[in-house]
Amino acid sequence: MSTDIDLDMAVVTQSKRFHLAVLGLLGACVLVLAGAQILRPANTVSKAPKSIIALPKEKDPKKASLEQALKGDQKRAGGKLTVSALNKTFSKIGYELDPVLDGKSAVPRLFLSSLPYDLGRMKEADERKSLFFRTLLPLVLRVNEEIKENRAKVWRLRHRLSVGLDIRAEDRIWLDAAFDKYKVKSARFDRLLEKMDVVPPSLALAQAAEESGWGTSRFTREGNALFGQWTHNPKDKGIVPQNREEGKTHRIKAFDSLSGSLKAYVLNLNTHKAYRGFRALRKQMHEKGEVLRGYELVTTLDKYSERGEEYVTSLQAIIKNNDLMRFDKATLDDDDIKHLNNPLI
Repeated sequence: MSTDIDLDMAVVTQSKRFHLAVLGLLGACVLVLAGAQILRPANTVSKAPKSIIALPKEKDPKKASLEQALKGDQKRAGGKLTVSALNKTFSKIGYELDPVLDGKSAVPRLFLSSLPYDLGRMKEADERKSLFFRTLLPLVLRVNEEIKENRAKVWRLRHRLSVGLDIRAEDRIWLDAAFDKYKVKSARFDRLLEKMDVVPPSLALAQAAEESGWGTSRFTREGNALFGQWTHNPKDKGIVPQNREEGKTHRIKAFDSLSGSLKAYVLNLNTHKAYRGFRALRKQMHEKGEVLRGYELVTTLDKYSERGEEYVTSLQAIIKNNDLMRFDKATLDDDDIKHLNNPLI
């Protein structure tokens, strides 16, 4: 009897000890977890997923400061571009002619829509010339750059067609427009490429200087007309010459920007029948692998002016006296930070 009771008591005692051990173990686990939470609290801040759409870049401070400087000077000058404003802009970006001429510096992509209205008031001829060339050189190089891009496109499309491949509808439309623009019959690719070609900067700058009076002529100031091109089309913007003979109806074609004037000038040299000699000599230079030389090409432009050979001599003097031949190897900077807005294109 007593033995049975002792056994039952032992079982109960053992069971209680087991339960106490389990409870103790659970309590220890709770304490460990609580301590870990205190020492290393869980991160309750959710992480946002990475954006798959690029955020707009902030405006470049250098570009913004240039714009503000130009606009500030323009506002004080009644909205017109001034020599002072342009000189400040060139100084800020370190744009000087000597490094460009020496091949040590590329030409900044600074494309102005007009020349300073007070350019003619500059007393120092060399400073006026420098400002004139620095303003126009980027524009000349950009027009040539666009022509080179178009020539490359013509070559690609021509190749596709020559091997029997089709071209996209938009490319066919573009190609038809190019043939029409350069006054060439469709499919005459050699003829198109002969006309769709660049004009060396030395020649373009010399003619711009001669025709515009170094940027001071009335036609340049009022209509960005750098090259004195005539128009008889009543739909064109134009300026009536003060000394136009009675009975004549021509006007000097006006443009919204200097770029428009340059593009029209280059297209004129590339399409007018009076400049076939110019295009032929340019083609010969290409075939020989030579750099286009404005000093020699200008000899073919005796029909550009009523002055004939005297005109050619004058242009060659401008090229030689200002060492413009070295501009024929100039290139545009790859960096386009220096694109400004008003009054630029």
